[in-house]
Amino acid sequence: MTPRLWYMNADFETELAARGNNVYRRPHSFVALNRRLAPHLLRLASAGDALLVQESPSESFHSEAARREVELIVIDSATKQAGRIFTPWGWTPGAVALAERVGARVPPVSLETVRRVNSKLWSHALEQELGIAMPGACVAASFAELEEAVARACPRADDKWVIKSPFGFAARERVLGRGARLEGAQATWAQRQFAASSEPLIFQPWLDRVREYGVTLEVAANGEITLVGISDLQTNGAGTGTGYLLGRKIEASRRAELESVARVVGARLYREGYVGAAGVDALEHARGLHPLLEINARYTMGFVALAVERALNPQTPILWEMK
Repeated sequence: MTPRLWYMNADFETELAARGNNVYRRPHSFVALNRRLAPHLLRLASAGDALLVQESPSESFHSEAARREVELIVIDSATKQAGRIFTPWGWTPGAVALAERVGARVPPVSLETVRRVNSKLWSHALEQELGIAMPGACVAASFAELEEAVARACPRADDKWVIKSPFGFAARERVLGRGARLEGAQATWAQRQFAASSEPLIFQPWLDRVREYGVTLEVAANGEITLVGISDLQTNGAGTGTGYLLGRKIEASRRAELESVARVVGARLYREGYVGAAGVDALEHARGLHPLLEINARYTMGFVALAVERALNPQTPILWEMK
C-alpha cells in the first residue's frame, strides 16, 4: 500500500466558505487548533506514513510518532514527497496547493464537488428527498423567511431552535434561540450572514439530545462503501463536543438503522463524484432517532475516537476527552 502524507486542516469548512476571496488567510486561532489536533492523526496513520507539522514537534509528539514508525516533517522543509499520497483532514484549495508544493501525489479530486457535498444545504436537501427531515426545518434565503420559519415552527416561549450557516463546524457559525421571535443577538448574527453572503441559512427546531452517533465511512474509487464504525459523541447542553464515550454498546436495531442511512449517504456521495472519508452525524432524542443530522465529507474526530477505542478495547464504557 502506498504510504500517506497526512495533514491537519481542521478549518476545512472555513476555507470552503471563503470561496470568492482571492486568498484564504488562516486565522491565528485555527493555526493553534491545527497544531493542537495534528497529533491525533497518528491514530489514523500506518507505519511508513508521514505527517506534516507546522513546527518542530514536542518531545512527546516525536516519541509517539517514532513508536508508530510515522515520520514527522515540518512543512517549511518538506520536499520530494512523490512517494506518498497527500491525505488532508479535508480537501480544499489550500490543501491541494500544499500537496503540490511538497511534491506529494494528489488523487483525483473535484473541489467543487467537495464544497457542494459538505454544505448543509446539500445534506438538508437529501434529508427532504429521503423523507427524514425534521418537522419545521427549512432553508431561508432572506431574513423575512427566517422570521417566518421561527414563528411557524417554535410558537411557544420555551421552544428551542438553531440557525446554521452552510459551512459551520464544531458548533461554530450558528446561533441558538428560543420562542417565536427572531431578535437581539441572534437577529443581528443572521442579518450579518445574509449581508456577507448570497447563500441561505438553515433553520432547525432544537432536539434535546439523548445520544449522538457519528457513522464513519470510506467511499472507494470503485463506489464500494466501507463502514468504519459508529462513534459515541458527548456534547454539552449547547451541542458542543466534549469527548467520546468508548465501549458503550449500540442496540442492534439502532445500529442497523444508522448503517442503512449511512450507506445511502455514501452511495449518494459517490454519485456526486466524491471519494474518500466521510462522517454521518445522527441524533437520538426523546421522540426517536433523527438519522441524518449532518454530513461531513472529510475525516472526523469520530475516526480518531474509534481508533482509540480499538486500541483500548474497554470492557466497560469510558470517556475519552478531546484535548
